[in-house]
Amino acid sequence: MIATKILGLSKFFTKSKKIKIAILLLEVAILTYAYNNSKKEEKEKLELEKEKNNKLLEKE
Repeated sequence: MIATKILGLSKFFTKSKKIKIAILLLEVAILTYAYNNSKKEEKEKLELEKEKNNKLLEKE
């Protein structure tokens, strides 16, 4: 969905297919980076939860 909007906007600026492909590749790179960061944060959150649970079990 975002890709089609960006391609639509890029039509106004240029008719070059190479530039349109470059814009799409940039968008894919940004989405990949965001996905990897969210997975990393989720993994870190789970690790912290496990550590917290282990500490609680040790106290008992």
